[in-house]
Amino acid sequence: MTNELQILIESLKKKIGIMDNILLASKEQEKLANSTEFDSEHFDELFDQKDVLLKEMGELDQGFDATFSRIRDELLDNKEKYRDEILQLQQLIRTTVDRGAEIAATESRTKDSLTNVMKRQKQDLAKRKVSSKTVMDYYKTSSQLNHVEPFFMDQKK
Repeated sequence: MTNELQILIESLKKKIGIMDNILLASKEQEKLANSTEFDSEHFDELFDQKDVLLKEMGELDQGFDATFSRIRDELLDNKEKYRDEILQLQQLIRTTVDRGAEIAATESRTKDSLTNVMKRQKQDLAKRKVSSKTVMDYYKTSSQLNHVEPFFMDQKK
């Protein structure tokens, strides 16, 4: 039973480490989204890195759930015997919940910043399109200035 509890404790510690890495990547993405020069390649790399970490965390959660369901009944029947381990597990779970909330807040801010980046890029593209159209119209107009239509021409045949 003690081994299983140690496995649960180690699993939660690893989960916290993974969540810390996810939080760092999320904060880096937030910085990129708020910067004047948006680096989409680096942003995508961080996104892929977080994806790998999330898969790893999902595997840890499955292992934790499987182990906990095996020892749950004995743990509930002998709460006093395993009091210290239970308290440590509770503290680690609180830490994971806090990290999860911090990650969610960072992701929300990043999403808002990305929305602003996309709006800026869309406006920039629209300006370039208008500017390009203006230049083309000017070119067409200026090329026709030198071409003079005949004023007097007999239309009869």
